[in-house]
Amino acid sequence: MIILLILLFSVNNIYSNEKIPVENYYDTKELFPLEMKLQDWKFFSKTYKSLTSQKPIQTYKHKDVAVALIPKKYKELISKSLDSKNFIFKTYPPFRYYEVGYRERYKQGYTSLKDLLSGYKDYKLNEIYLKGIAKAFPSLVTYHEIGKTHGGRSIPAVQITKDNLMEEKPSVLFNCAHHANELISTEHCYHIIYSLLSKQKKYSSFLNQLVIWIVPIVNPDGSYLFWYKSIAMGRKNGFLFDDQSPDDLNRGVDINRNYPFKWNSGHSSASSDKRNHPFYRGPYPASEPETQAMISLFETERFLLSMSFHAFATKILFPYSIENTTNPKPDIPKEIAQRILKNVVSYHPTKDFQVVKNIYPVDGTDQDYFYYKYGTIALLTESSHKNISYEYIPTIMEGFAPAWENFLNEYIEGYKLILKITNEEDEPVTCKIKINEFEYYEGEEFTNNPKTGFYHKIFLNSDEYTLQLNCEGYENQSLKFRPQKDFFVREIVLKKNDFNQTKSSF
Repeated sequence: MIILLILLFSVNNIYSNEKIPVENYYDTKELFPLEMKLQDWKFFSKTYKSLTSQKPIQTYKHKDVAVALIPKKYKELISKSLDSKNFIFKTYPPFRYYEVGYRERYKQGYTSLKDLLSGYKDYKLNEIYLKGIAKAFPSLVTYHEIGKTHGGRSIPAVQITKDNLMEEKPSVLFNCAHHANELISTEHCYHIIYSLLSKQKKYSSFLNQLVIWIVPIVNPDGSYLFWYKSIAMGRKNGFLFDDQSPDDLNRGVDINRNYPFKWNSGHSSASSDKRNHPFYRGPYPASEPETQAMISLFETERFLLSMSFHAFATKILFPYSIENTTNPKPDIPKEIAQRILKNVVSYHPTKDFQVVKNIYPVDGTDQDYFYYKYGTIALLTESSHKNISYEYIPTIMEGFAPAWENFLNEYIEGYKLILKITNEEDEPVTCKIKINEFEYYEGEEFTNNPKTGFYHKIFLNSDEYTLQLNCEGYENQSLKFRPQKDFFVREIVLKKNDFNQTKSSF
């Protein structure tokens, strides 16, 4: 019996440390899409079976077109046996040619939470699923459309929280697929949605104390291009110059080089003004509707925490990631990024997750702008894989789950300050907020949320700090405080300015 238990433990331990190959399944050159007229499928199927003794895999069928995936070992044999005019091997096909079962999932729509982990999602299935969960969980989920793309496509989001203490709770954000060709990024967002809704008891503190926003596909036009035009597209969005063809593989703007902070920083390889370049930053800062939508959402919600998912360097980046940019002191995002890696499992064959400032020179990124503008602890996760066979996705997601759980727990279990700033009429007042013990070098200025008057901040310890409030038309305040682990709201009621400086403590 003891020997059996040891063997079982050994097998489970080996499985838990199993590494997953990083090859994208359309980049291995092992599977080749063969496009044909739908009317020719029966002839092809019969020919294929006679040559290989197997039935062909039909991955795509729509209107008058059918597609089969041909293993490398059969490609030459099939080519010699079929008319190349009617049967065409595609070099850079759209991703829909590879995704077995997509049309069935699309026709089925949303039926239950298990659908969220049943395969890769394009922009259409993303909208269907998000509307589905909002309808299925009306007390927890609210569906939002935060903007429209150049192509007129919606940028959908969901807000997940219990309907309690809404004004007092800080908002946090998970966003995915700035680069829509990085399919695994969207799966990180969906795994978080699935986890929160399927394990409500486990995550009750998150649902009770946070307003969790999730944008699974920031770049729906890129999703359309990748899925329906070519796997060589999709990193950038759908922007199209007047003299460009809609099928131009280089069309679009890299949204994550389009944010206003240090846009066009001057570093030669951080971004490009060449429209054919994969890092094309756009004609001016925040020129793109996707960028504008995200900025507008931040302006309203003033997110305390944000995590943006990309692929596939197996890294967590903290701001500022831009060269020659000086981080504030203390460097809270860096410290938190290092702490959230506890218990995270990487299934990359050779890499564990690491915390870094950047991987290569960048500028105009979302995390840097949101940290600079709002003080958001904005991290960027480079997943361990990219567009591998979906069968591996649940394992990879479970391995990374401790990171996003730890990230949210930095607020739930950590030291924090919650302020509510109003006037004597109980109306929210907007103030510039400065903590004397913090040093900033890039001209950062932060304010509380003008909509609610609330201000949330995470600290690394319970040391005493001095907070300065500069509120136009009202008396300035100098407040001494110690961050606490409870959720106590400290209310500050401001009087109209009589040109006298007041001091108080709590």
